Amino acid sequence: MRTNRQQFYRVFFAASMLILLASGPILADNVYVSCWGGNTIKKFDSRGNMSIFASGLGFLRRGLAFDSSGNLYAVDWGSGTDITKFDSSGNGSAFGPGLGAEDIALDSRGNLYEACSDIWWTIYKVSPRGQVSMFADYPGPMGSGHVSGLACNSSDNLYVSFGSQITKFDSSGHQSIFASSLSVEGIAFDSSGNLYAACGSTIKEFDSNGNMSIFASGLSGIWDLACGSSGNIYAINNDSGTIEKFDSSGNMSIFASGLNNPCGIAVLVPEPTTILLLGLGGMALVRRRKR
Repeated sequence: MRTNRQQFYRVFFAASMLILLASGPILADNVYVSCWGGNTIKKFDSRGNMSIFASGLGFLRRGLAFDSSGNLYAVDWGSGTDITKFDSSGNGSAFGPGLGAEDIALDSRGNLYEACSDIWWTIYKVSPRGQVSMFADYPGPMGSGHVSGLACNSSDNLYVSFGSQITKFDSSGHQSIFASSLSVEGIAFDSSGNLYAACGSTIKEFDSNGNMSIFASGLSGIWDLACGSSGNIYAINNDSGTIEKFDSSGNMSIFASGLNNPCGIAVLVPEPTTILLLGLGGMALVRRRKR
């Protein structure tokens, strides 16, 4: 009797794994892009098929980011509060203060950071409940340009690209120079903690100690970056209206084209489906029966 049950659980687990593998696109990257031409947010599946996620927006800017619950936040100057929060179905609600946000990032605890042009490029912190506090004031060398990117790593440190440098802030707001002598238009972290920065004709990769290498070169027109699964990097090319996809070796392909002034990008990698959980449960039962 025990042998029959063990065989059943083995078959159940194997079948669950086969179904999971067959449903690969469920686990693949979903890419979201804000386009101020038409003021829409577009969603692309792993094959580059496009659908409209949200439309009828006011004036979209660069900022686009997900929280850990899969809610999407977008900088929209026509919303009245600068930031709109969307649930997974695309239903939007106003979030945060109207402070002239240009870009945003979220940490693992749901705190939202926004770089604002209200007074000397202040960075504000907005809690999940909407409480606002000033986090940092003018996060770069005076007279060096504007904030062009925000990103949080897995340790909830905030990185800000400002003119010629990338500044690192710990959770208390203490800052240090992470990298300098740059010209950055967008930054993003991968799951391994490496930071990617769009710098003119190149995408540069920085390890956690700030050591730099060239990830991709011979580029132009890149505004913003987002990291997906399997080492993939997605880049917005505003000049050509395309999304460029780079594999882990830096090889580029066109992921989607025909976009009207794309300005921000974010990637949502869904969690494994319940099929995987059932499969793991079956495996655990097999092990338990063997004891």
